[in-house]
Amino acid sequence: MTGPSPRPPAPLGVRAEAVFEALHDGRGADLHPDDRAEAEAFWNWLGRQDAPAVEEAPAPPRRRGWWLAATAAAAALALTVGGRHLYTAPGPAAAPTATEYAAGHAERRVVRLADGSTVTLAADSRVAVRLTPTRRDLRLIAGEALFQVAHDTARPFVVATPHGEVRAVGTAFDVALRAGDASVAVVDGTIRIALHGTGPGAAEPIVKLASRGERVAFGTARRDGQDVGFISQSVAADPETITAWTRGKLVFRGEPLSDVVATVNRYATEQLHVSDPRRAATPVFGVVDQGDVAAVRDLIDDPDALTISRAAPAPAPPAAS
Repeated sequence: MTGPSPRPPAPLGVRAEAVFEALHDGRGADLHPDDRAEAEAFWNWLGRQDAPAVEEAPAPPRRRGWWLAATAAAAALALTVGGRHLYTAPGPAAAPTATEYAAGHAERRVVRLADGSTVTLAADSRVAVRLTPTRRDLRLIAGEALFQVAHDTARPFVVATPHGEVRAVGTAFDVALRAGDASVAVVDGTIRIALHGTGPGAAEPIVKLASRGERVAFGTARRDGQDVGFISQSVAADPETITAWTRGKLVFRGEPLSDVVATVNRYATEQLHVSDPRRAATPVFGVVDQGDVAAVRDLIDDPDALTISRAAPAPAPPAAS
């Protein structure tokens, strides 16, 4: 196995086109570290110029569009007058700032990322996105999201949560945050779930693979006075059921009543409340339209265990740009 190539004496501007192509094609490890850092820093700087004010990301570019952008970057790096560079690419810098997207109360939102991937946000949900030439890092801050990932083996697509991370290359999966853990359900392809730093003296992450039609929970649990990470066994999950919420339906397959109420309330102007705490763990089965709180009462044998209030919670604050 060979290491990075030695850096030629010429400035990057002369070789910028070849360097950007190597980064895009997944050959960044073959570049000299200084070339790679300079190119990535310039790419990040370029992406911050004339950024659109709207939250919706631009439509996915075709390869020709990427090549034109890389060529423009190469031209900017190479531009000289009288032997002097008009632009000097910034040196290694901090990672680019993530962009946040949010869906408010009782709404869904579709965000199309520049790499061709799509993020569908459930109500009261928020995600942070940071794309670079070598990685696609996302963080689910609140709620639930369906990720439809554009295939790119050179740039891992990683969704971080407070409970662990999910990694994919080209696939579709749904991640939902809950009170004490998170769950991931695979619509297509295969994903890798990893928990880091779990348990005393843990040196290796807990890792599990999941494939199409599987749902897995992961997080931490309190055992013997210590927080210990866990990844559950896979359970079957129908892809149509996984994505039903993106079509205005909520499907419940034995979730506890307290979780059902929390999910339904995100989409409703009226709000459900569990009036009898002893019923909070009651499993619920059925399908309801989003926002139809009255229909949920029909799914349990004691409708009086639920009350309805007219006041909806305040909408989530807008995402930061």
